[in-house]
Amino acid sequence: MTLLLRVGHALGPFHPAPGAFARHHVVRVGWATPKLHGEVERSTWELAVGEPGDARNPAVVDALVGRGLLVRVEDTPEARGAFARAHRVQPLGLGTLGGEDGGRVVGTWVAPVATLDPEAFDIWAWAHLFPDLAAAAAGLAGASAVAGDDPDAVLERLVARLPELLAAGVLYLDVPRDAGSGPPA
Repeated sequence: MTLLLRVGHALGPFHPAPGAFARHHVVRVGWATPKLHGEVERSTWELAVGEPGDARNPAVVDALVGRGLLVRVEDTPEARGAFARAHRVQPLGLGTLGGEDGGRVVGTWVAPVATLDPEAFDIWAWAHLFPDLAAAAAGLAGASAVAGDDPDAVLERLVARLPELLAAGVLYLDVPRDAGSGPPA
């Protein structure tokens, strides 16, 4: 099954003046802040958390893939590897609380966001510490609740769990950044 996943963190609408209608929506991808123009682009991007779906306009999807705001991940080891070397995850949420059955609640007492099982929690809590998802899979292999001792098996599980974690709003996909470089001048 091919996955269609959004890349970037939504920063919200840009209003050119107080009370004015939003001109576009801003997304952060790495150091860049590309814009989503119109409701069709915004909703297509926002809904890309798994299977491609028939209701989306293929031309809009292709344009967003071309701009790096969406990514297609084919269900092959080669495609997962290429995707994993070109992307990383960043967690969202303020903290964790203990949940039932060994799970963890991400968010706050006042505003819990999601309850994560141990595998999803380990992806949320640890995968962002690695430069990309391939390195995260190697680092989590045999040392976490993510099933598998082989990095390829862990990567397969990690990619399979991304749609639900994106949909829950507990993390976002980003591109790797060179640790030695800063924002563009």
